[in-house]
Amino acid sequence: MTIEVKQKISQEVLEDIFVTALEGGSNYWYFLSEEAVKMIREAVPKSEDPHLSTSILKAILKGVNVPINDAENEDDVIGTISLDTMQERLQKLADSKNKTALIRHIEEEGDADSADTIFQYLAFGEIVYG
Repeated sequence: MTIEVKQKISQEVLEDIFVTALEGGSNYWYFLSEEAVKMIREAVPKSEDPHLSTSILKAILKGVNVPINDAENEDDVIGTISLDTMQERLQKLADSKNKTALIRHIEEEGDADSADTIFQYLAFGEIVYG
């Protein structure tokens, strides 16, 4: 017998994940192009939120599809995060062997490694790096 349980994830938890990943955990593999930053800032101006790491999530929640580029080859788009993919990929993560990363953030015990795991799922739907 299998029982499926869906978990709600608050915006506060998602913001923590984005900040932790973008300001530390995922710096080794991701890059945001000028075009991506422009799209984010059109949706969420600096006057509304001066912090790019939280503005990205807010832009996604407003319907912006944010391209994620490769840190080593900054012209290569290697993933995209949108509201649709975020919901789908978070569920995929919750159903995977890596779900403890998500649980740790929900329980306010997340760190750079768990945030990186979640951010990779958000960008790719799987772990690609590390």
